[in-house]
Amino acid sequence: MKNLKKQDPKIYKIIQDEVKRQEEGLELIPSESVASKAVLEALGSVLNNKYSEGYPGRRYYGGQENIDKIETLAQERAKKIFNVPHANVQPYSGSPANLAVYVAVCRPGDVTMGQNLPDGGHLTHGWKASATSIFYKPVSYHVKPDGYLDLVEIAKLALEHKPRLIWVGATAYV
Repeated sequence: MKNLKKQDPKIYKIIQDEVKRQEEGLELIPSESVASKAVLEALGSVLNNKYSEGYPGRRYYGGQENIDKIETLAQERAKKIFNVPHANVQPYSGSPANLAVYVAVCRPGDVTMGQNLPDGGHLTHGWKASATSIFYKPVSYHVKPDGYLDLVEIAKLALEHKPRLIWVGATAYV
């Protein structure tokens, strides 16, 4: 980061402060897990100069040959690891990834269950501000006053509502 340090020392300092914060803390939010140095190197490479909309072999912009190779390799690795015939490796954050799951598993109008947002759940698990609450019928489960999941409530709600999908895990359940 010597070029950044020379070009913009204030931004460099802020980034170094964030590095220190991440190294000294324990992050329990999956979407904020620490990337390896190899991943950071790849993200900081010339690949970042490419806008790659579409799928391998069917991009909307030219010059995508190397991006296609990387994405195809990632797909093959994901298929092998999860022993599945297809893999989409494109979602870049929780919301698009969750939407991909909704579309793959549910139909509009299906009942879904997820942890209540104030209890640490994700916005896309049925909160009214999310478009998912328009297309699906969300049922929320909660945590008990001690902070643990209310497994009795979860089982009762699942038996009562028979959701097509139950979201397990949470954004801020730590």
